[in-house]
Amino acid sequence: MTVREIARQAGVSAATVSRYFTGTEKVSEDVRCKIQSVLGDDVSSGKRSRHKNRLMVMIVPHMRLAFYQELMKRFMEKVSPYGIQLIFLPIFNSDAAQVRALLKRLRPDGLVILEEPVTVPILDIAYEMKIPVVVCGETLSNIRSAVIIHVNDISAAYDGTKYLLSLGHREIMFFSNHAKGVNASYQRISGCSKAMAEAGLHFDEPYIRYGELTFENGYRFAQESIKGEIPFSAIFCFSDEMAKGAICGLHDLGIKVPEDISVLGFDDLPFTEEMRPQLTTIHQPLDDFVRSTINIFFNDDFSMCGKELIMKYSIIKRDSCSTKKGGLHTNERE
Repeated sequence: MTVREIARQAGVSAATVSRYFTGTEKVSEDVRCKIQSVLGDDVSSGKRSRHKNRLMVMIVPHMRLAFYQELMKRFMEKVSPYGIQLIFLPIFNSDAAQVRALLKRLRPDGLVILEEPVTVPILDIAYEMKIPVVVCGETLSNIRSAVIIHVNDISAAYDGTKYLLSLGHREIMFFSNHAKGVNASYQRISGCSKAMAEAGLHFDEPYIRYGELTFENGYRFAQESIKGEIPFSAIFCFSDEMAKGAICGLHDLGIKVPEDISVLGFDDLPFTEEMRPQLTTIHQPLDDFVRSTINIFFNDDFSMCGKELIMKYSIIKRDSCSTKKGGLHTNERE
């Protein structure tokens, strides 16, 4: 549920709802009651009624990445039949005090986090306020008040690397996000490193490029790798979006996928089947992520807090990877 939707149901302006949440200006008692009624609050007691919809607040990350956009879209599509109110809360321009004030007013039954914000210690705030958390598609070290739902990123990246090795590729570029703590990128790097070590190959510079998992970085890293005359025959990108950028970057240099270079993605977002060539990628079960999260809220079952739910992944073999035929600037390495 957005601010505009709350405003429409309460019969007030969106600006009024924003003032209610932020506390920057007082709203009348009548308006406060209308807004709380929409949110499913028992106005007389100040508590949320058990007979009203449960309130799920999703902490909105930066919207640059298609993975987050797709997850949010699927939450919106699947949450309504459960009678759960879903509010998106962007906090990337807020400080910790503002976030505490917002959550105090919203009184959510729980939070959904897709990535840990850099500027606001949201997990610490949730723990202090006794608000349970579900983290979707990411791995965090601080999980005192959180259920973590994700795939085994170490194993998935290990299997992805082994797949490329099985096709005869020994010179593989890896396009990764920056590793922070024990996040998904750190675990994927660990899985790739393990597979390369088992094959007797080094996993180090200049075969690893770090940056946000965007189309633009995939495009730039691919072109820089070619122009830098680094010998390689395959690229493993830690997002489909980055893989799409890499394929476009190679295409603009006259390099064919998979004839010259194989490209492997990660996520299996819908656009991967629309690409030419269709993208071979690691499938993350986004619907299972969403369904498990909604069930936790619907059943008020946060007994898993402090634990992880590991979902199954798989390699979706399409058209962007093939057996090694030569690669570019190739020079077998150890």
